[in-house]
Amino acid sequence: MTGNAEPRTLTDLKPEDAEEFTLDRPEGALSAVRVVSRGDSPESAPVAVLVPGYTGSKEDFYPVLGPIADLGFTVVAFSQRGQYHSEGPHHTEPPTDISGYEVETLGRDVHWVLDTLGLTAPVHLLGHSFGGIVGIEAVLQDPSRFLSFTMWNSGPRSWATRPEVAAALTAGGTDALWRWGNPGAEPENLGRLERWFYDRLRATSSTQLLAAVGILDSQPDRVDEVREAGVPVLVSHGENDDAWPHDWQKDMAERLDAPYVIVPDAGHSPQVDRPEESARVLVSFWRSAAV
Repeated sequence: MTGNAEPRTLTDLKPEDAEEFTLDRPEGALSAVRVVSRGDSPESAPVAVLVPGYTGSKEDFYPVLGPIADLGFTVVAFSQRGQYHSEGPHHTEPPTDISGYEVETLGRDVHWVLDTLGLTAPVHLLGHSFGGIVGIEAVLQDPSRFLSFTMWNSGPRSWATRPEVAAALTAGGTDALWRWGNPGAEPENLGRLERWFYDRLRATSSTQLLAAVGILDSQPDRVDEVREAGVPVLVSHGENDDAWPHDWQKDMAERLDAPYVIVPDAGHSPQVDRPEESARVLVSFWRSAAV
């Protein structure tokens, strides 16, 4: 970026050939995006499905969709129930009822997306951060549906309570959560990029956020279950990832007998910080897992 150019938001980074669509259901529609493989045989290309993390959405994957498609994979990302542009039950501010957001339900949503898209052949699944916990649940519900599973900047178990986050959400919903994380700031003074993240958070269900923080706080270690499921796993995170301790992620990879890859010069979202490198890491693993 040079001169006075404004910073690009994640929406600005959506590939031109990306297809956005909604998946309708009684509990509320889910927002999804797909980029078809740009290889020679897109109709027979392998498929990867990407699940976003806490406060995230499908837009977190926009920067990496094109690079993955360039390497011969069709890639789908969706916002989980209650996330940005997706609907979910009990959307009130502040939240009053978090039922319908249990991790078992979120795991079933992954399978529902596969069914609705007609993805009967096994796919590669990736879970980013909180999405990794949801991904574990989906894999354990039916391992046969997955060629591989990637824990992307995600950890094996809860490592810290978040009472301040839960308290803010309970007291005042997403606005209170934003003000807790940005003391002294005012929305009208935000730059374009910061305003985009503010608007996304405000459009996210506080019910979903409160339920998810409870799941994050109580997540047990399920690494042995994942190993027994027999699905090939990749554990990878950014060099500067600050979500889960790096030694926990490395230990998880060792227990799974899984490759462990650190993406250099990247934080908690390498797919945004280093999209080309992230795509190479992922596709290399996916190709090896499918052999």
